[in-house]
Parts: sequence; C-alpha cells; structure tokens
Amino acid sequence: MLHAGGVPCVGDWPDFETNASMFGQFDPKAFSALRGKAIKLITPADLPIGPMPRHVVIWLDRDPQEQARSQLKLLDRIGAPVANNRKSMRVFVAGLRRERPLNMAAAGVGRLPNLRLSFERLITRPAHTVAALEASLLSYGYDTVDSRAMQRQIRPRSPACYPGMMEFELLNSQSFERQRSQPGRPGAAL
Repeated sequence: MLHAGGVPCVGDWPDFETNASMFGQFDPKAFSALRGKAIKLITPADLPIGPMPRHVVIWLDRDPQEQARSQLKLLDRIGAPVANNRKSMRVFVAGLRRERPLNMAAAGVGRLPNLRLSFERLITRPAHTVAALEASLLSYGYDTVDSRAMQRQIRPRSPACYPGMMEFELLNSQSFERQRSQPGRPGAAL
C-alpha cells in the first residue's frame, strides 16, 4: 500500500521483506540513514534498532489467532518441522501475545510519532484505513499520497487467515501477465 501510494519502500514487491530488516542482518546505522523510506520490520524486538529520533512508526496489528494460523501455514508450506495442530496453535498464540508489547516498545509505538492500524479493519474497511494512513503520512511531511492506488492494493477477502500464499500468487499472476504482453512469447496476447 505504501509503495503504491508513493512512499519509497525498502525491499521488493509484493512483500517488501528484505534481509536488511531481519535478525542477524540488521544494521542500525543503515536503518538510521533510511529517512523518508518505509522498511518492514517483522520482529523489531530482535533487532538492535537503537534510538530513532525522527522515525514514524506504522504498527499493523493482527488478531493473534489469525496471525498464528498464517505463520503455521507458511512453515507448513516451506516444509519446516512444525506440527500444524492445536498444541502448536496455542504455543504460537501465546508467543505472539507475549512478544507483542516487546515488539511495540522496540519499534517505538507510543513513544515516536505513530499510527496504529488493524489488519482486520484494513481488510473489512479499506477506505477508512486508507484515509487514516493518508492523513498520517501527509501530517508527517509526505507531500502527495495516492490513496486510490493504496486502496487498490487491498484484495477483497475475509480477514481470516488466507488459505493460499497470496505473495506467491501475486508474483505468479504478474509473471504471467508480463509474459502474455510480450509479442512472440508463449501465451502472448494477439
């Protein structure tokens, strides 16, 4: 959404996850130099972020049950040795609840200028969430934000854990569309 709206982002579409924001790879000096860019941090409490005097934090919160389902689904898809059962679900939910305040504190939620959003509300009330995001970005100095482009990034669906792997599906559809539009290629439009 941020990328589509005109905010420079670190990482690549569609997930904008990058090694630079992962545990063991994170460089606090490089992070501090990313003024004006958005960087996605999955577990900020594990990162040596350090002082962030002028950063803006956008915290996207999610129901712990649905987040745990999503994490277990991903681990299952990549073949990780984690059972996807009720016991694992309870362990993951408890971990998410325990780590949430630590991650929020590490990212500066409540201390730095911030906007707290709900994943469920983003999916069920996209116009409201995009309006709040746009107002926040404009108030923090972004001169233009394309709210329509941001809203087009939201795929209508239930806020429950998506049954597939949306990032992979988006990449596959983009690759197919690119091949289809190139003359002389298999699947090219006539």
